[in-house]
Amino acid sequence: MPANSAIRVTDLNFNQIKNNLKTFLRAKPEFTDYDFEGSALSNLLDLLAYNTYQQSIYVNMVGNEMFLDSAQIRNNVVARAKMLGYTPTSARGSQATIKVAITPSTNVTSVTVASNTLFTSQIDGIQYKFTTDRPYVLLQSQSYTSNTIVIKEGEPVNQKFTVDTSTAQRFVLDNPNVDTTSIKVRVQTSGANTAKVTRTEATNIVDVQANSQVYFVQENEDGKYELLFGDGILGKAVDDGNIIIVDYRVVNGSVTNGANNFVAPASIGGQSTFTVTVANSASIGANAESTSSIKFNAPKSFQRQNRAVIKNDYARTILAEAPDIEAVSVWGGEDNDPPIYGKVYIAAKPSGGNLLSDQRKAELVTLLQSKNVVTISPTFVDATYLYIVPSITVKYNVAATTLVAGQISDKVATAVVNFETASLTLFDKKFRESQFIADMVAADPSIVGTNITYRMMKRFTPNQNVTTSYSIAFNNGIHNPHPGHSGAVASTSFSFQGQTCFLDDDGYGTLRIYYLDSQNNRTYLNTSAGTVNYSSGLCIIQSVLITSSSTIEVSVKPDVNDINPTRNMLLLISKASIDVVNDSTGVIESSVSNVTTAGTTETITSETSSILSTGSTGGVTNLVY
Repeated sequence: MPANSAIRVTDLNFNQIKNNLKTFLRAKPEFTDYDFEGSALSNLLDLLAYNTYQQSIYVNMVGNEMFLDSAQIRNNVVARAKMLGYTPTSARGSQATIKVAITPSTNVTSVTVASNTLFTSQIDGIQYKFTTDRPYVLLQSQSYTSNTIVIKEGEPVNQKFTVDTSTAQRFVLDNPNVDTTSIKVRVQTSGANTAKVTRTEATNIVDVQANSQVYFVQENEDGKYELLFGDGILGKAVDDGNIIIVDYRVVNGSVTNGANNFVAPASIGGQSTFTVTVANSASIGANAESTSSIKFNAPKSFQRQNRAVIKNDYARTILAEAPDIEAVSVWGGEDNDPPIYGKVYIAAKPSGGNLLSDQRKAELVTLLQSKNVVTISPTFVDATYLYIVPSITVKYNVAATTLVAGQISDKVATAVVNFETASLTLFDKKFRESQFIADMVAADPSIVGTNITYRMMKRFTPNQNVTTSYSIAFNNGIHNPHPGHSGAVASTSFSFQGQTCFLDDDGYGTLRIYYLDSQNNRTYLNTSAGTVNYSSGLCIIQSVLITSSSTIEVSVKPDVNDINPTRNMLLLISKASIDVVNDSTGVIESSVSNVTTAGTTETITSETSSILSTGSTGGVTNLVY
């Protein structure tokens, strides 16, 4: 047989397979001059090629599904993750906190808000159920007023199984939208013996012994959740005739986040006269973990081995076990400014929000304390924002487009918004000037050039009528090419000594407060209002009495246009302005200011923290960083 008569197995395209079959047959003496296209044999070759092609796809798919990186079918991804000891997170119901004040109709010493007391909230015309997570007792000494009552979204469900050891029994929960954190398992001895033993979920098999009253949770091949019990070696087994009682909530995930209007039942604790106020809107609701997230998190979970030692362990633990968290930044106390040893600091940004509630912070601290080194204290801090203010000028070729200048500016504004969404908003996302310029130029084919200047801006709300020092940390260098180069610092207006005033700097590291006279000249009321560290980007306003309560914006020119976030800082774009210039005439044909982005309105009312301390000579120190 000729050397070239072997069938090539590397070509898996249908036409290639068919041609390879023809080549193989032509090498045979019987088919040397055979007309394959004009014969019935061509149909047989089509059939063989099709079958080969189909089988190759199937074999490739089977091979891909064997590995976590390449698997596409969720069941296979979950199975591969299970081999790494990873359980995908389920949907999470949102939760809100309310306060209840009750006026009893009779003289009683206490009123109890029972567990699973139903409240409802309507979002987009759809009604959702919220229930209390436990009983709350309102005492007479508290005037029958609760501090905070937690209500959690979801439909409470009770499901029972009777153990039958004669069959290969599985304990599968009926609904795939189970919030696995709400699962409570009790095992009853039998129908005749109603004694019940509570089982807890096993999260670390190292601690599980032969008689441990535990259960395990896993996602099955149908996307539902299945309970497993021990075998007498790893956890206590269930016996024939035992009744397994499971309570859980079926939830709707992230759709109920933001709910803040709750309808109470007709009576609470048997009392019909009461008031309900919302302390915190619903939050932390999340959808079940996606396939791509499982593929990312499972290896990371295996790496950290259910412990939190290095800072990456803390971030991976939170992202894997708290699906409501979008981004995390972690740094050790030794890297803090100033250093505070024995702590690890964590900033977390929730999905669809800005700040974590105190309750959620406490829950996450509890989660981490079960995994971290005893001597290390995890401490959560709020995210802060550094706003980038770009002034954009684009030149466009009128002959290269049918659009008018206003339409060009609209497309550039869209590019600004898209850049913020895609390239910023997370803790580790840097502002890259080259990418920003490229995106602006790419906004429309008629744009032939651009010129952009930038400022960095921080916002804070002053302590009205209280002498206060303010520490404003940009954490990026401030432009100061030589001593005496003034004008790096600017601010919006505020009230000081009865005047509408502003901030600037003298170029030598000193902040000043001035107002504009009738001739628009600067008149300085305080020529030593604070200091500027141009290299570190720290501005300190020292002991001033600001009598306005509106938010003040302080902006500086960056020393380098590539801007880096540090620690708990997030970057956003705010107040972008756009000028569209006719490249032929040099005339500005369209001007847009204050382009609407997330950063336009995204403000933490009081960007303060206890991490930094600069001291104050006459009042409270507010830290804006």
